[in-house]
Amino acid sequence: MQMRGYIYVISFSAMVSGGCKTHYSPPAVIADHNYLVVEGTIVSGGDSTIIHLSRTVNISNQLTSNPEMNAVVTVEGDQGASYSLPETDSGKYASAALNLDNLHKYRLKIATKNGETYTSDYEQVITTPPMDTLGYDITGNGFNVYASTHDPSNNTRYYRWDYTETYIYISPLHSTYKYVQNLYSDTLESVPRTRDEFIDTCYVTINSNAITLNSTAALSKAIVNKATITQVPEDSEKILHRYSIIVREYGLTLDAFNFWQNLSRNTDKIGTVFDALPSEITTNLHCTSNPALPVVGYIGVSTVSRKRIFIDRTELPVWPYPAPSECKVYFYCWTGANPAPLEFTSGAVVPFGPIKPGDCHMLPGWDVQVADYTCADCRYHLGGKTKKPAFWQ
Repeated sequence: MQMRGYIYVISFSAMVSGGCKTHYSPPAVIADHNYLVVEGTIVSGGDSTIIHLSRTVNISNQLTSNPEMNAVVTVEGDQGASYSLPETDSGKYASAALNLDNLHKYRLKIATKNGETYTSDYEQVITTPPMDTLGYDITGNGFNVYASTHDPSNNTRYYRWDYTETYIYISPLHSTYKYVQNLYSDTLESVPRTRDEFIDTCYVTINSNAITLNSTAALSKAIVNKATITQVPEDSEKILHRYSIIVREYGLTLDAFNFWQNLSRNTDKIGTVFDALPSEITTNLHCTSNPALPVVGYIGVSTVSRKRIFIDRTELPVWPYPAPSECKVYFYCWTGANPAPLEFTSGAVVPFGPIKPGDCHMLPGWDVQVADYTCADCRYHLGGKTKKPAFWQ
């Protein structure tokens, strides 16, 4: 009877809780906010200044990217100098080396297409010391890329790093054929590729989205020893052949360091009962046309130190290769007139031989050996490029 009573209580509780459920959408989730997000650093010296502008999107929105286009972006100095940053891509505003006067302060000014204006606070140029070492350490299940640096003057105490990875990706299958339009009709032909038209080997480039910081404020000297930049597991496709990473180092002010540290806590370190609660993030950006309008971001001014390393598979331990993709070449046939189906013209299938007359389902038609593009065209794998980058060794 006691057990039956427990079952009754549990069943009744389940019915009550199930019957009383109502969908609740918190105001923060459904609110139609459209705040400006500003990302980038005003760079002094020989490097480019790149600023990304976008708008926040609703959590429930299917849209994940919302670039702010057609804005007017300039860098202004406290001595009256002004430098334009034209839009080079959707929401990307850039300029070649500005070679700023490090004795002056600079800020960013933005005029959006809807008439809003934003400025950052004037910031002193922070001199980033040269990166001493960029290297890697083998771990039990991969390797860690690290950076070391120091400032002999002890002036630069706060640091941030970002990076770009590039690696060789080779498709499981190699096609030596391509489709071309027949010069005398509206039909397609499958003809051999030239060597520079091969699409099985690509260079994949990935930009970091992690926030990597370090402070030497509590140390007697401004020395950073082996700060972990990223970790690459042993079964990653990045190290199947050849891997390269370029790391950029930025000196920060205390305010900029606090901004990035709070942003990291609010985005990367939430989700468990032991993580810190989200907190308000202080910015040095302001909407001058409507001071009550929030803006997300922090614009610092600094020089940049950078280094690049290459890592070959032969330099690493004998780690197991990832399981190969299930790829195969198969015959594709169609009946009727010669023009090939949409799968051919759209690139969904890649030819592995010439198109030939043949039987298709016991009817006169055409056939050709093909493979799916995911198995034979590396350009569809994370936006790979067949052209070797200029920096590649």
